[in-house]
Amino acid sequence: MARADIARVREARCGLWASPLTSDAVAAGLGGPSWASVVGAETWWCASRTTDAAVKLLRWRADGADGAIWDVLGGAWKVSNGAIGYGGRPYLAVAGGAGSALGHDAGADHLVVFTEQSDRRLYGARVEPLPSHAEPALTAGALAVVPFALTPPDPAGVEICYADPVLGPDGTEVWCVRETTRTDVGNDSDPAEITYRDIVAVPLDGSAAEEPLAVRVVARSHHFLSCIRISPDGKRLSWIGWSHPDMPWDTSELMVTDLVNGVARNPVRVLGGPGVSVSQAEWADASRLYAMADPDGWWNLHRVDLGAGPADVKVECVLPMQSECSHAIWRVGATSFAVTDSGVVFRHGVGGQQLVIWDPASGSLTELAPGWTEFEVGVSGSADAVAVIGASATSRPAPLRVSLPSGTTHTCPPADGIATDPYELWYAKPERRTAAGRDGRSVHFTYHPPTNPHHGVAPDELPPLIIDVHGGPTSTTGASRSLALSFFTSRGFAVASVDYGGSTTYGRAYRELLNGAWGVVDVEDSVSVAEALAAAGLADPARIAIRGGSAGGWTALGGLTHTDVFCCGAIRYPIADPFTWYEGQTHDFESRYLFTLLGGTPPDSDEFYRRVSPLIGVKDLRSPFIMMHGLNDSICRIDQSDRFVEAAREQHGPDICRVYFRFPGEGHGFRHASTLAAALEAELALFREIMVL
Repeated sequence: MARADIARVREARCGLWASPLTSDAVAAGLGGPSWASVVGAETWWCASRTTDAAVKLLRWRADGADGAIWDVLGGAWKVSNGAIGYGGRPYLAVAGGAGSALGHDAGADHLVVFTEQSDRRLYGARVEPLPSHAEPALTAGALAVVPFALTPPDPAGVEICYADPVLGPDGTEVWCVRETTRTDVGNDSDPAEITYRDIVAVPLDGSAAEEPLAVRVVARSHHFLSCIRISPDGKRLSWIGWSHPDMPWDTSELMVTDLVNGVARNPVRVLGGPGVSVSQAEWADASRLYAMADPDGWWNLHRVDLGAGPADVKVECVLPMQSECSHAIWRVGATSFAVTDSGVVFRHGVGGQQLVIWDPASGSLTELAPGWTEFEVGVSGSADAVAVIGASATSRPAPLRVSLPSGTTHTCPPADGIATDPYELWYAKPERRTAAGRDGRSVHFTYHPPTNPHHGVAPDELPPLIIDVHGGPTSTTGASRSLALSFFTSRGFAVASVDYGGSTTYGRAYRELLNGAWGVVDVEDSVSVAEALAAAGLADPARIAIRGGSAGGWTALGGLTHTDVFCCGAIRYPIADPFTWYEGQTHDFESRYLFTLLGGTPPDSDEFYRRVSPLIGVKDLRSPFIMMHGLNDSICRIDQSDRFVEAAREQHGPDICRVYFRFPGEGHGFRHASTLAAALEAELALFREIMVL
């Protein structure tokens, strides 16, 4: 056989297919949109950029002549925050006229209040509306905006974070959740003692920037707070709260209080409590709220009629269904529905999703945005429109604006200005599937087949398979176009993203399968999916790898140390040692999470901790792996990876860990393009070495 023929045969092997999806191209495109909002005739959203790890605030007007996207703030402003470790809604935008609250002759200017990533302060600005027909000289970012500080710098020994801003009752203040962490406290054993949260009012005239006491406390209740909302008449305030050891998807409470001179008085719980999760609430009018709660095991829409007092409160599930209509609170102020003049718009489904509107007068349910099958947390609305980030198996995530009552859907153009995706033919089209689990129950997953316009799987070859494990673990995998996973599928690998027991969007019963069984159910479900695909002839049973980050890294390590199914693994910022990942050894939000997942606390649960610990199980490690971790990770500290790699190399030799990247400047989840590209290249090299070459 000639050398050229040998080269063609070699390249035709799964895993060696040529692909234009380079690691640099993928890393550059991994930033995405979030937090969409309706702002008058404009649609606003945040867009993360991997080139500088920034989050920009963008806007677009559907009837604009040139369809250009404008950077709201311009310059080096980075719109994000680190509330509860994972961030919260970072801005408030109010359409024309409200800008007068900033103390300027703003006319019809928009008001924007936002959190800045670098110093964690709140800033305000007035923003000129976009013209309906752009002038030739008008370019993106050309509308001058000069933000000014609304809150003071952090005092020594304290870090303050603001999230989920809303306009105060009289328009002169912005109200938000303030998170205060004492960094000058030597005792690190109990984060609850050094971190606390309040609902605060911040003057919009900037007076608090120099006088911290001008920021006043409106309400206090639980250790964690989210979704603060003021009634339309300004007389009541609602919010959602929960406290240790509960996680918000297990137990949380909807609180309502009267406002007296702008301060909460005698808050009462109107929904939620032990074993019930309330994820969001919005005012319908001055005496009624809509809320998402799961007393029947599914997050469904409820109506809360307040009456004259606590004894008069009536709660009704207005649309019971065995479908998940809301979300787990991982970010402060996250939303899954919006109240409009035409009805309540929300996303729902089991795995896949629809965006629908419910008419309270007729009880009818109507689909919106057909063709879009995934909707991110962050539904926002006004009287006559809603905005949300949508995606599908054939479309990358994009901000959508749906006009009501017509249902007309506008798709905001890509922020990179590239209307036609040059990699269209190289994306895998994901498919939602189920596999039979260890106890016969269904395990949900999304299958991404090998996809390349110039290659196909040969009849005599089964493709190598990568099991992809999401984090959380109370999270979920989507079935939308994935740039990162197509990096592998376009080269001939199959990928299966597993929604193991414990994942959301399948109801409380599925979510609670992981309680007291973390490291068992998630690992077993990953194995079940691998075995099902092999049995179906879609994967080579001898060539199955596993990858995952954070809680997914824990599961991936469990798969490598406690099973013989996986021939290699790619691990990112994992939990490796449960004995050193709780309370003062991680961040406040998840500092008690382990006790639910592992069924108790040491020393009472030592036996189970030892059984599932990847670090203890490293003696049984059979397959090579790579490890990647950020030096600035405060959620899963880098010593988790350090000690696992050290133990693995000590017991199995230096080659067991092919690569160990300790990335400077990275925290929990990689943000920089150079880091993302290096991680992808390292994974590809491992998978090819072990499964292909």
